[in-house]
Amino acid sequence: MTAATMTDSPAIFTPRSEYKLSGIGLLRSEWTKFWSLRSSWIVLLCAAVFAAGIGLAVAATYSNVGDQGSIPADLRAEAALGTTMFGVALSSMFVAVLGVLAITGEYSTGSIRSTMSAAPKRLSVLWAKAAVFGAVVIVMYTAMVFVTFFAANALLSGTDLAGVSLGDENVVRALFGYVAMVAYLGLLGLGIGAILRNSAGSIGFYVGVIMILPNLATLLPWNWVSDVVPYTPGNVVNSIAYIDTSGLDLSYGESWLWMGIWLLVTYGLAAFMLKRRDV
Repeated sequence: MTAATMTDSPAIFTPRSEYKLSGIGLLRSEWTKFWSLRSSWIVLLCAAVFAAGIGLAVAATYSNVGDQGSIPADLRAEAALGTTMFGVALSSMFVAVLGVLAITGEYSTGSIRSTMSAAPKRLSVLWAKAAVFGAVVIVMYTAMVFVTFFAANALLSGTDLAGVSLGDENVVRALFGYVAMVAYLGLLGLGIGAILRNSAGSIGFYVGVIMILPNLATLLPWNWVSDVVPYTPGNVVNSIAYIDTSGLDLSYGESWLWMGIWLLVTYGLAAFMLKRRDV
């Protein structure tokens, strides 16, 4: 008597099409995860209060340098934006930290395994996280920047920085430049988090290497260092928030170009490492 042999190969389970995770479903998943975390609410609230609060406080306590109207219109607009939007640039640190936590939090808790099991195409998870995070930051900061602009203008009424309007040349471009600056730095933080996968290490790398090290490097006695520093990831955003970029190291277009290059490098490396690692 011979043992029966199985000639048919085992069937491969294929999920029904209605159960497959779509791009929209992945975006909804990341949206839900983002807003279900208490850290998202706390950090965004801190960023908004910090950015708007500093701008309004400075505008409310501003003392005239000269008589009203004594500053030329082009210089007045630049000075007014630089004064009232100072907090927006500083608040980018909050957003960058939130970008790091948006992805490293899943690695620290181990929930990233569930995410990758539900979405086997790993790169789509990275793109969905970046898309949701970027959209939230852009919408929030667009509203906050313009509200701060109008409120600060009202507080500056009667001073030598009064009279700046959205109709002035390149004012709207500069305001959106502040929004783009914060969004870029936040996405850069998320990309670094995707590469290092550790909250403390990613935040330390962002603060130490991206923000502080290039500025300290200018103290070195080598002329080429000063030529390179404007092209570092944390400094390429400087030009897009100015009304007049003629005297800056990078032009408006060059600033946008290098922002794109650094994001491409960061997310390219993150995507490569995401494909190569086990989880």
